[in-house]
Amino acid sequence: MYCLFVGQHIIELYSVDSTNNYLINLSKDESLVEGTVVVAKEQTAGKGQRNNHWYSEANKSLCASILLKPKLDVTQHFLFNMFISLSVCQAINNYSLNAKIKWPNDIFIGDKKVAGILIENSIRANKIEKSIIGIGININNNISKLPSATSLAFFLKKTPDIQELLELIFKNVEKNYLLLKQKSSIINELYHQNLFKKDGFQKFLKNGEYFDGIIKSVNENGQLVVEVNGCLKFYNMGEIKFMF
Repeated sequence: MYCLFVGQHIIELYSVDSTNNYLINLSKDESLVEGTVVVAKEQTAGKGQRNNHWYSEANKSLCASILLKPKLDVTQHFLFNMFISLSVCQAINNYSLNAKIKWPNDIFIGDKKVAGILIENSIRANKIEKSIIGIGININNNISKLPSATSLAFFLKKTPDIQELLELIFKNVEKNYLLLKQKSSIINELYHQNLFKKDGFQKFLKNGEYFDGIIKSVNENGQLVVEVNGCLKFYNMGEIKFMF
């Protein structure tokens, strides 16, 4: 599949503090075309969810940010999140891996994180006017320094080509972006098909206390729906922690 707009304008950098920061600044020029991508071989201050740091060694991670202008209603913000997570998961699974989406939008292989996503939206008149989507994937990082992480090279027993993986991400993002606008229910369905530990037991930590639950779904507000002692409970991002 040839991309119509995602990745048609690529800015390649060797080193940058954060591809998201760089693209946010660029996108202040409203003429910057949708689908513009910033790619860096190294991030010195990569950002993760909730102000976490995204660790990346030079030439050993995929570090990219994509500009989209979705004009979606803000009530669909988590559906937008779903489509991005799904796109990255599908791109990784093109290598015959069994990656899953760990709520809200990390990508796991087994019980280890292989990719992270950071979405930064600009809202105007209750619409998502502009979205900067940061994607970080561990290609062949030294995972001995990252006990909760893994890399594609670890599972593939070889280092995948970063350019090839980027192109797979672009194709999946564009395909699912169009699907999101035409038939969003399919995005929701596919996200749940790829949801980490869906219908399985998982140990969680909340307010210093451990509990077990069965992951049932993620609702339209982005809350994780967990069955705990026969009752459905709803958790916001940052409220509970997965324990392994």
